[in-house]
Amino acid sequence: MSRRLMLLLLASVVVVVADDRTDALDAVAPLADALSNSDAQAFFRILPAEMPGRSDLRDNVAALMAQAEVSSSVEVINVEKDTADLDWYMEIRSRETRSVVERRRGVVKIRFRKRRLQFIEPASFFAPPKGDNGQSK
Repeated sequence: MSRRLMLLLLASVVVVVADDRTDALDAVAPLADALSNSDAQAFFRILPAEMPGRSDLRDNVAALMAQAEVSSSVEVINVEKDTADLDWYMEIRSRETRSVVERRRGVVKIRFRKRRLQFIEPASFFAPPKGDNGQSK
């Protein structure tokens, strides 16, 4: 195998991995946007109707948005085919006091197809804070 061919193959692999990471982020970007904009309906529209655990996720997000304002960032940890592990960080601020109630960081797992979300877990990651205990997690 020539060096040129080997470099071309390596470049192709890098592009595919980068595309998979981009596709994973594209699948969840609307969710992060909806959280930041306190738009529960936009969040719910993205969730597939047949997704297992959808009702738990809806309940958690509705309760979270009712109690708090959320800002978040998401980075891809790992992508394999149509699944990804994401490093999701949220800063949750009380709607009443505007102070940070909780900083939450965890691994969120998704399944996606063609930049569309198919599944996301755990639903508990999106639950409202348990109390005004300062900065936890």
